[in-house]
Amino acid sequence: MAPKQVLVVGHGPIGHSFIEKLLERKSGHEISVLCEEPRPAYNRVMLTQYFEDRDAAKHDEMKLSYTNEAALKEQGVKLIYGRATSIDREAKKVSYSTTGSANSSPAGSVAYDVLVMATGSYCFVPPVPGMLLKEKQNKSWPDDPASRPDGVFVYRTIEDLESMMAAVKAGAKKAAVIGGGLLGLEAAKAVYDLKMESHVLEMAPYLMPTQLNEAAGQVLTAKIQALDIAVHAGVQIKEVVLTESGKVKGIQLVEKGASEPTLLEVDMVVVSCGVRARDELARQCGLEMGGRGGVKVDPSLRSSDENIYAIGEVAAIGGS
Repeated sequence: MAPKQVLVVGHGPIGHSFIEKLLERKSGHEISVLCEEPRPAYNRVMLTQYFEDRDAAKHDEMKLSYTNEAALKEQGVKLIYGRATSIDREAKKVSYSTTGSANSSPAGSVAYDVLVMATGSYCFVPPVPGMLLKEKQNKSWPDDPASRPDGVFVYRTIEDLESMMAAVKAGAKKAAVIGGGLLGLEAAKAVYDLKMESHVLEMAPYLMPTQLNEAAGQVLTAKIQALDIAVHAGVQIKEVVLTESGKVKGIQLVEKGASEPTLLEVDMVVVSCGVRARDELARQCGLEMGGRGGVKVDPSLRSSDENIYAIGEVAAIGGS
């Protein structure tokens, strides 16, 4: 019997962990993985550490790296740098496009017997005027930088951090982070490490409202402000204001207790206020979806297609 072809879409921490476990079982399957970032899996949870390391030039030998190309090749894992664009369930093939990076594979398709979706999530960008360029939105890549004005960033990948550092080198001095939860405060630490004037904007009355009560949130606010990071809680964000050339020049907002909007002058906006399941491939091929997004899977993580599984943030177990 020929070995099964297992295709993993997404080489983030979860996708790589799955591959490691599959290799441990010595199943004899042929494993391929589609990776849309220009390097193999790395520790995304410790992303702020990158501002100390700044070792992207080491490619797959960064301090944050989980593995490298040579190790994957030795283990018999075929690493394909490409962005999955569609799933043909009848033909059991996944099509992918080039990512534009120097090591990206040419566009093509890869066959599977078993498909494992480990596509993770993307950064939620609030539907605030000036935050997105709707005419440039990329259906197969929600985090595409080209879909945002010059000066609006998300906080998700090494490339996002590299772009932020490039903006600082080009003269950006003031940053506003949208989101006062765990992800937002991590991003605030990032802009703080870049020596920028930093502001945190949170629509709830206090920071980390999901994890803390108001008293604890106020204590946290005092700690953050002691770092010289301005905290704006209970704000209404009205618009990201752009120059005539399309660059960020500020955020129009209504501060807590105010009735009229004011302009907070910044030249960088970092959006870090939550994530959404990266489920566009599943929707395209007609898989059953969860009630709030993500791929609906059973307790064994199998989708409505018996040959397709979903793991990690894209999986909605039982549909929830």
